[in-house]
Amino acid sequence: MEGRPPAQRDTPWRLIVFGALAIYAVLIALLNKEQVDISFVFFSTKISKLVLIILCLGIGFATGFLFDGWRRRRRSSVQ
Repeated sequence: MEGRPPAQRDTPWRLIVFGALAIYAVLIALLNKEQVDISFVFFSTKISKLVLIILCLGIGFATGFLFDGWRRRRRSSVQ
């Protein structure tokens, strides 16, 4: 039988990294609970910092996704 003996298993790095990221996400949520005033162009509201961070990440992701598709279409039409 090939392989290592059961006592010498590899360190579960993926599990450790996932656990660290989960703890980090919980800390972000706990430390950004306070309410802030945000002014959208047509209205203003009061939301938590965490919701604002997630909103900005979503807008950034959507913009990058749309820009990448636009760039790909433009590149294919030039060739």
